[in-house]
Amino acid sequence: MLQDTREVFGESALAWNDQPDPAELAALEDIQREGWFDKEEPVVVSLSDLVDAVSSISDTEAEVLATVAHMLESGSVALLGSEQITSAPIH
Repeated sequence: MLQDTREVFGESALAWNDQPDPAELAALEDIQREGWFDKEEPVVVSLSDLVDAVSSISDTEAEVLATVAHMLESGSVALLGSEQITSAPIH
């Protein structure tokens, strides 16, 4: 059974605070400004082109459907001509 960390190391002199450290906030702002966490834009494609591309490398229809659904749900692709990109589950 795992022991409580305080039992092993004794009470820590570190105090956890609900407020973030200003230096950490500044570092996060720098990282965001540099674009390190920007999500890649989805590939915009027609549904027929997407199905054709996935079909060319898939063995079964079930595999095609699962792959296309995953690509749409994950946001890696967006359908050409869609008025809005939805992230609703495709089931």
